[in-house]
Amino acid sequence: MRLPKPISSSPARSKLAGKLWSKLPWKRRGLLPLLGFVVMLGLLEATRSGFFWAYLSYSRYDLGLTQLVIGTAWTVHALTETFSRSLGGYVAQRLGLTPTMLASAGVGLLTLLLVANYPSVWMLWVMSALWGFTYSALWPGLMTLASRIAREGREGRALAFTSSLILPFAGFGTFATGFLVQRNPEWAYTALLAALGGAALIGLTLIRFREPVVTQKQELYPWQKLMTFLPAAFGQTFAPAMLSLLIIKFADKQLGLGVLELGGVIAVGAVLAFTGIGWLGRIADRQGPKIPLILGMLCLSAAFLWVAQKPGFAEMFGVAVLGGVGFALFTPSWHALVVRLLPQQNRAAIWGTLLTAEGLGTATGPAMGGLLWNTFGPTAPFYGGAAVFVLLALFYLLALRGMVWKSSAS
Repeated sequence: MRLPKPISSSPARSKLAGKLWSKLPWKRRGLLPLLGFVVMLGLLEATRSGFFWAYLSYSRYDLGLTQLVIGTAWTVHALTETFSRSLGGYVAQRLGLTPTMLASAGVGLLTLLLVANYPSVWMLWVMSALWGFTYSALWPGLMTLASRIAREGREGRALAFTSSLILPFAGFGTFATGFLVQRNPEWAYTALLAALGGAALIGLTLIRFREPVVTQKQELYPWQKLMTFLPAAFGQTFAPAMLSLLIIKFADKQLGLGVLELGGVIAVGAVLAFTGIGWLGRIADRQGPKIPLILGMLCLSAAFLWVAQKPGFAEMFGVAVLGGVGFALFTPSWHALVVRLLPQQNRAAIWGTLLTAEGLGTATGPAMGGLLWNTFGPTAPFYGGAAVFVLLALFYLLALRGMVWKSSAS
C-alpha cells in the first residue's frame, strides 16, 4: 500500500509570502511581540477613553459625581501622563515594556473597581493621577521598541504604521462604551473590565520577552537637538487640537453637515492617510524628511484654509484628500527625523520628552481654538491652524538645511 505524499507548501506560495514579508517595514524578529504590545496598548487606550469620556459622563448621577469633577479627573490624568513621559520612558527602558504595561493595566483595573464601588471626588482624582503616571511609560517604550525592530531605511514608515494601528482604539472605546452605557451601565462596566483583562492576558504571554539592548556608548541626552525640535513637536499637535472640540459644531452650524456626513469625510481622510504612509513614507526614508515635512505642512495648511471658505459637502471630500495626503507625508517623515536624531541609548526617556511637548500641544490647542472662535468668529481657528502649519514649514526649511540623509533603496 502506497502512503500519500505529505502536503507541502508550493514554491509559488512561499515566494508570495517572502514578497509580503519583504514589503513590511519591520524585521521578522520581534514583530509578533510588537503586534502583541500594539493590541495591548490599544485595549488600554480603548478602556481609558471609554471610562473617562463615556462611562463617567453617563454614570455621574449614579456615582454622585458632577461633570466638573469628571472633567477635572481627565485633566489630572492627562497632565500627569504628559509631564511624566520622560521619567516614564526611563522606567520603561529599565524595567521593560511588559512590566510597565501590566502595571498600567493593574492600576486601571483598580481605578475602575474603586471608583465604581467607593465613588468620591478625591478617590477619582488620586486614582486618575496614579493611572496617568503608569501610563506615561507606554508610548515612549512602544515607539522605542518599534524603532529598534524596524528595517534599516524604513524607520519612518514602521513608526507611523505602529502609531496609526493604535489610534483607532481610543475612538472605538468611546463610542462602544457610550453605546453600551446608554442601554445598561453594567454592560459598559463589564466591557471595560474585560478589555483590561484582555490586555493583562496579552501581557502575561509576553512576560518573557526581552527587548533589544544597545550597549555602545553614545550621547545620553542630546539637549541641543531636543531644544531645537521641541517647538515643532508642540506645534504639530497644537494646530489640529485647536479644532478638536469645535469641528462638529462648525460642521453643523457653518457647513450644514450632520455627524454621519462629517464622519464619512473624516473616514476618507483617515483611510488615505493610513494607506498613503506606505508609499509616501518612502520619500522620507529614502531621500530625507525635509521635503515631505514641508509639503505635508503646506497640504495641511491648505486643507484648513479650504474649510475656512465653508465648502459644500462634495468639496469636503477634496479637503479630506488634501488632509490625508498631508498626514501621510508628515507622519512618517517626522518619525524618520526623530529616529535619526535620537541615540539608541536612553532613547525611550528622550522620546518621552518629545511626547511631553506633543501632549502639551494637544492639551492647550482646544483652549486657543475656543478663544479664537469667541473673539474673531467660527473660521478663525482654521486660519490660526493654517498659519501654524505654514510657520512649521518655514521652520523645517531652515532647521534641516544642509542636513545629509543617507539614501536607502528600501
